[in-house]
Amino acid sequence: MKLLLLFFLFIPSIIFMQTGMVSGIVKDASTNEYLIGANVVIIELENTGTATDENGKFNLSLPVGSYSMKVSLIGYQPVVKIDVIVKTKSEVFLEISLIPTAIVISEVKVTADYFDKAVIENNLSTVALGVEQVRRSPGAMGDFQRILQAMPGVSFSNDQTNELLVRGGSPNENLTVFDGMELHSTNHYPNEFNSGGPINMVNTELIQDIQFSTGGFISKYGDKLSSVMIINTREGTRLSNLMGEINFNMAGIGAILEGNINNGKGSWLISLRKSYIDLIAGGFGLTAIPKYYDGQFKIAYDLSNNHKLSWSGIYGNDKILFEGESEKTYEEKAGVVDSVDVGHIDVKQNQWASGIMLKSFWSKKLYSNISFYGNNYHDDILLKADYTERIFDSSGKLEETNFISSRKIFDNISDNTEMAIRSEFIYNISKTHKLEFGGLFKFGGYIQKAYIDADTSRYDLNDDGIFDQIVFQPESEIKTDLKLFDNYKSYIFLNDHINLLNQKLQINLGLRYDYFSYSENGNVSPRLSLSYFLIPTITSINFAYGEYYQTQAYPTYGDRYNTNINKFVKNTHARHFVAGIEHILDDGLKLNFEGYYKTYNNIPVSETFINFNDHTFRSEKMLNIGTQKVYGIDFLIQQKLVKNIYGTISYSRMWSKVDDPRNGYKGKIYSSDYDFPHVFNVVIGKRFSNLRKDLNELPFYIKYPSYILPFSDDMEISTRWRYASGKPYTPEIYVTNEQHRVGSIKWTEGSWVSSSEINSLRYKPYHRLDIAFNSRYNFESWNLVITLSVQNVYNRKNITTFQYNSDGTVDNIYQFSLLPVAGIEIEF
Repeated sequence: MKLLLLFFLFIPSIIFMQTGMVSGIVKDASTNEYLIGANVVIIELENTGTATDENGKFNLSLPVGSYSMKVSLIGYQPVVKIDVIVKTKSEVFLEISLIPTAIVISEVKVTADYFDKAVIENNLSTVALGVEQVRRSPGAMGDFQRILQAMPGVSFSNDQTNELLVRGGSPNENLTVFDGMELHSTNHYPNEFNSGGPINMVNTELIQDIQFSTGGFISKYGDKLSSVMIINTREGTRLSNLMGEINFNMAGIGAILEGNINNGKGSWLISLRKSYIDLIAGGFGLTAIPKYYDGQFKIAYDLSNNHKLSWSGIYGNDKILFEGESEKTYEEKAGVVDSVDVGHIDVKQNQWASGIMLKSFWSKKLYSNISFYGNNYHDDILLKADYTERIFDSSGKLEETNFISSRKIFDNISDNTEMAIRSEFIYNISKTHKLEFGGLFKFGGYIQKAYIDADTSRYDLNDDGIFDQIVFQPESEIKTDLKLFDNYKSYIFLNDHINLLNQKLQINLGLRYDYFSYSENGNVSPRLSLSYFLIPTITSINFAYGEYYQTQAYPTYGDRYNTNINKFVKNTHARHFVAGIEHILDDGLKLNFEGYYKTYNNIPVSETFINFNDHTFRSEKMLNIGTQKVYGIDFLIQQKLVKNIYGTISYSRMWSKVDDPRNGYKGKIYSSDYDFPHVFNVVIGKRFSNLRKDLNELPFYIKYPSYILPFSDDMEISTRWRYASGKPYTPEIYVTNEQHRVGSIKWTEGSWVSSSEINSLRYKPYHRLDIAFNSRYNFESWNLVITLSVQNVYNRKNITTFQYNSDGTVDNIYQFSLLPVAGIEIEF
């Protein structure tokens, strides 16, 4: 510890004044045409700047540090790029798009765009993030999905997962577009019903930008009902033959290497990471230890000035073993008790996605993006029960334990493979009118082999202590085989983007058609969004309407007895209405207020659930009778990093209600599983420059921690506090004679059954405070980045769920307690 402290104190004295390169290209956001003569100015260095050449490119050599860069050109709305991090002897490459404007300068001041409006396709319910916003966010552990959990309209189930619950939707309703590839998830330990996971596979350092829409998205995107997340990764350096980085953080131990191809005509980049939790698990007392690793790459090459080819991919491999505890089952004779260990769960998963994209600029009116990609997800989950015989003496002391047998209870092996070609064409009819059109054709294969052990249920229907009925379910094997080239999904879309009234009115009018060959379902989805600018570039009123359809997760189409009774289950349908107002208060300061109303129908509901009152009824059939309504308001104030201060304040008020489909309960409603009435987030951060020089003039809460923390001349401190209403749950009732189960589960003296009042109670409200420190050190030929954060600073005991024990007791299962997190990155 002393050596570490000396190292941190010594660092400021060995920092060198080094330089790095900022380069980029400036384009017209409407036509994708390169812009000549655009002014590029570093705001912090007023006399430093340049202009783009005949190919729209620019280069600037700058001292290492963090900058904001303003790009402007007559006839276009200026753009300010924040968080331009210049590293020692390295290159930062930026692609900047400027929005044409017909505003007369003498009539109104044109406000610079700090919010990446040029890359956002819809001026409603959408935010954009850069890599530094991900890095600095407290409590995010370098995971961009955990940052999005702080956005308005987004809830979360617990600390253990980064899943996104968007405006009352399930975590299966979120579309992820990774480098032009439409994927279900980019997370470790995923499943078919959830796009989230505990850890994201995407390396934060490889992110170029992220766009996230919580509703009303245009016709280009579909087969999901709630949100769209677009992840674009950066290219490797074109300046150096070899650059690299070694990092150590909560995501694992990893390295990044990158370099140029053919003297800068292309680039390559690769990232590899491996978990290290298994090496330190003993210190945390973990019994279930996740083991995972992932890889990511991107190769880009300019075929010509008008055509760029890129190839990118991602891979993840996951393993975890849950060891259970022995529980009492039944007493066979005096002194001998049989027990069963039901907790051996072995999970093995791997997934990959890889795709080639061709970006082509055909003329000033037409350009295109065409991608061909494939992805695969393999899952193997095995549950075993070990039966033992335990012998006790007359005093109850354990004398002997004998292993009897091990039996497979459940085994599920599934494999999902897709191959797709996706195209987008943009045709500019004029400066204020463009058409987007394209489509996708995707072969989809799904193979599932699942074994389920036999089970027997005994029922006391009249509560007289005598079993009236026994239901026996024999062991079964589920076999689902959707052959890869026998089934396909496809869609075509058209979106007409028009600017009217001297660009005060922006209209997106779209139409989309989706088809799934296996279920023979096809749907037409009209979309409309409007933005009217009361004050050009400053204040707008926005509205969106859309119809959205989503195919079911592949396992939904199967059944336990392989009868194909669910083959023709319909696609779930949602209708969106969104309205709001957005106002730019100051440079980089935005206020947004939105209201929304969503309706769902054709939700698949189990026939067994519908017949809730008949305890002996069993069915594998799914019926499209579920309906749901979600409505609410979202409020956001966002300050981008201007004058070294940034932050967000967001509040969401939501109502999410499900119409009860059960027999005997028609006309009643209950809260959905994802109903969080109140969600509140506050994020505040400040960047400090020349910290050591002015240390004595700083307030005590910065000055005193500096003696033990690795402060530098480029440091940030930030904090996040979040509050959420308690998650709804269905109470469990403990009974001693209503239901007993033997076979694959266990036989007990008592058991828990669900109340008929679904989601009638809530867990206690959730709240948590996180703080984070980020410091950057620049040396002669390398850089050091250190991140320190503390999650749940005041150690709030937030409940994840209840554990109902066989003896009738209930235990609380908590979320993360106070947790320090550290990370180190070495860049060379």
